[in-house]
Amino acid sequence: MIADAVHLFGKSLARPAAVFCSLPPDNRSVSASGRSEDTCQDPVLIPNWGGVRCVVIAETLPLFRDALTQLVRLQSPAASVVRAGSIAELTELAWRGLAPDLFIIDLALPGLDAGVVLPELRRQHRKAAIITLGADDDAGTIVQALRSGSDGFVHKGAAREECIAAIGRVLAGEYVIARTNSGGGQEGHSARTPSILTARQSEALALLAERASNKAIARELGISHLTVRLHVSALLRIFGVSRRNDVAPKARALGMMP
Repeated sequence: MIADAVHLFGKSLARPAAVFCSLPPDNRSVSASGRSEDTCQDPVLIPNWGGVRCVVIAETLPLFRDALTQLVRLQSPAASVVRAGSIAELTELAWRGLAPDLFIIDLALPGLDAGVVLPELRRQHRKAAIITLGADDDAGTIVQALRSGSDGFVHKGAAREECIAAIGRVLAGEYVIARTNSGGGQEGHSARTPSILTARQSEALALLAERASNKAIARELGISHLTVRLHVSALLRIFGVSRRNDVAPKARALGMMP
């Protein structure tokens, strides 16, 4: 994405979608310190993410921060963009009463403890999409991010088009992982990760994937309704989701089930 960042500021972008005109003069990005910055663009062909009104970009490197801001502007011209360069600035934003539709968060953000910050963001912004970025795409990093409340992971080496597609899919309700493979290309999903479930939890997960009710799960596994509720609660916690129908999609994104 570093190499693609340079092209984001050029005029070589051509995308098979609707034409959006250049931004009005008052459409600016706002940093966490309150400074506004012009980000006007010439008309380009771009796909629209649709419905995105506010985006929070928490990124350590200024080059990536600028590139992500331009990417948001290209995909959703009417969206306001709020930027943070540290966990302190990101935390400050939480007190502004914002209702972001999308968070894009660098896992290398200074002071970030993903296991603490992401669950809190998910608790405060249940309807927002949370995308995490990282230069390290090992299974442990990805599993921790998704279990903590992230809806998707994008490797910083991903091409611009793959980053756009991954964020678009997350905004559409999917769980997505875009990581590098051993050959230097890109994958839209994770490699299979080690199971973190007990045998009984794995059985309950398989039945949840079939949209089975608690009563049906209890009957199939020969256990009590109370035990089923405990297993379902554990799966919700393990995968960092609040709805039972989201458990299986997230497990698939992590490569933990077919």
